[in-house]
Amino acid sequence: MKTLIVNCYPNDADKKIEPYVQLVSQYSEYEIEKDCQLHRDYDLYGYDAVLISGSPNLISLGGYSKHFLAFIQNLKIPTLGICYGHQMLAFAYGAEIKSGKRIEDYETVRLLDFTDLFWGLTKEISVVESHQEFVGLETLLRTEFILTAESNSCAVEAIRHSKLPLYGTQFHFERSGEIGERIMANFYNNVVKRHLRQNAKRPD
Repeated sequence: MKTLIVNCYPNDADKKIEPYVQLVSQYSEYEIEKDCQLHRDYDLYGYDAVLISGSPNLISLGGYSKHFLAFIQNLKIPTLGICYGHQMLAFAYGAEIKSGKRIEDYETVRLLDFTDLFWGLTKEISVVESHQEFVGLETLLRTEFILTAESNSCAVEAIRHSKLPLYGTQFHFERSGEIGERIMANFYNNVVKRHLRQNAKRPD
């Protein structure tokens, strides 16, 4: 397998992307590309998955590239967005991104869906939160995304698309120890491999 890791960090990018790389490299070959280099017609041939990192950029203040937004809107292969990446996925499909109080702490997240990403996890997990913006719940419910996790501090902690293999987590599972390792394993074992099986070429 091969994964495109999208690095959305504007500063100290090489250092900040490392936790994502450490997890992905356990399951897949990878290449790293900056978000500003991506566009609707970017060639994803040979890639089996996309992972979109966090970022301090604020979407509500225009902190994103329109070309990158178009890239996300065109994604059809398994994709996992984290924090900013999660927000960009929801935003690309019509959800509103809101700004609030900065959160930097562990949070208890309640899981609402135990398929795919959260298979085998308990109803509540303790994970790292580090964000100021969040996805608006009311606008999310008007999209084709399904709410899969919530918390007291954030109504939209995780999402999955109802038709496409697109997933997002507001929390930073890549910095959340064994829980994050399980979520990443689930992404590759339950989402990416399933997509590969379903799209395998039939013999002529």
